[in-house]
Amino acid sequence: MKRIATIIPLVLAVLVAVSCKETKEIDDHDNWQERNTEYISRIAAECNPELTPQTAQVGQLFRLLSFKLDSGKEWGDGSFIYCRILDKSDDTIAPHYTDSIRMNYRVRLIPTDYYPEGQVIDQSFKTTELDPSVNIPYSFLVSGLIDGVTTAVMNMHKGDFWRVYIPYGLGYGTSDKGTIPGYSALIYEINLTEIAPTGHDLSPR
Repeated sequence: MKRIATIIPLVLAVLVAVSCKETKEIDDHDNWQERNTEYISRIAAECNPELTPQTAQVGQLFRLLSFKLDSGKEWGDGSFIYCRILDKSDDTIAPHYTDSIRMNYRVRLIPTDYYPEGQVIDQSFKTTELDPSVNIPYSFLVSGLIDGVTTAVMNMHKGDFWRVYIPYGLGYGTSDKGTIPGYSALIYEINLTEIAPTGHDLSPR
């Protein structure tokens, strides 16, 4: 009986250690701030800083400085969004800060072990891939979007489809926002479908 009493605490200690180890291994958000910063740095390293929305072609990656910052100064990776064109329209009009828009969108967190393509945290998509004939775009005020998305859409034209990588400083910052952990970089897929200038209404649904 004495020997059993000695073994039981040892077994419990091993189980606790294993449980803690497994919990740590399956925590998708370990070192979250560092991993998100590194992810954006890797995207930035792939970017061609000479490209613009006008000169970039489908598949190419370019960067845009936050619309709130002075382009005449030097800024780090976290002050830019990084945009890859998935489809490019022939339209030439971009929305202003005070305009209303409609867009199809999907937003993910960065890739992790559990979510190799990034966990989807919000979307208007009803299909795996963008299908404008099925997806119903949502309406927004450009001024009501997070800084990174506002920066992107003010450089997009109706019909454009971009993938946009947004550092946490241009997203929801350092605090948790619902299911979005603090320090989360965000990966948006944005298809701009309609623009209504200030003082005009979007088309009726």
